[in-house]
Amino acid sequence: MYSAITLAIGQLGDPAFRSVMLKALALTVGIFFLLGIGATTVFSSYVPNFQWEWVNTALSALTGLGFVVGGFFLFPLVISALIGLFLDDISDAVEGKHYPNDEKAHDVPIMSSIWDAVKFLTVIIVCNIIVLPLYFIPVINLFVYYILNGYLISREYFQMVAIRHHDVDDVTRLRKSKSAESFIMGVVIAFCLTIPIVNLITPIIATAAMVHLYKKRVGSKSVSLVP
Repeated sequence: MYSAITLAIGQLGDPAFRSVMLKALALTVGIFFLLGIGATTVFSSYVPNFQWEWVNTALSALTGLGFVVGGFFLFPLVISALIGLFLDDISDAVEGKHYPNDEKAHDVPIMSSIWDAVKFLTVIIVCNIIVLPLYFIPVINLFVYYILNGYLISREYFQMVAIRHHDVDDVTRLRKSKSAESFIMGVVIAFCLTIPIVNLITPIIATAAMVHLYKKRVGSKSVSLVP
């Protein structure tokens, strides 16, 4: 796993990586901007005004705090999901550089990529909203965040990488063959997603690293295969 991450970091200067980062970041900012407008509209339209001004102020503050806390945890996860739209660009760059002798991946239809990204984004948001109350409890919030999102990330990233080469049944079999390794990778990714600035490049590194783990799992003709 360490070798996979090292190889991924070493390729950060690749133009394909930078292009994906900029596009995913722009989309994520746009989504949160729209969510902010929507949350403000809903609050002003449906939350009743009480005769005690301090109650209204408290409700407004709590709503704002909830949005900030939710945004802190969800921003990197959303950008991570959106990078799935451009996963082919990252995977092609990694496979072209490190595994040129392997069989080429088949193209994943753009609508299929969009649908997978939407499903992943929906699952992440719904699951994190369900456990949102636990995020206000010190210490417990970190364990919940890392375990839940580590599992979701490891599952989805491996799926998105492997589906370029196999059908769904084979992908499921490969993912379960060494699930502990993928899960640990997912937890590491989830941890890095909580580090400001670092969380912006983490999805790129994670995708590239997962390509290396996938190649290790299926076997590769390349000398770049991670040990």
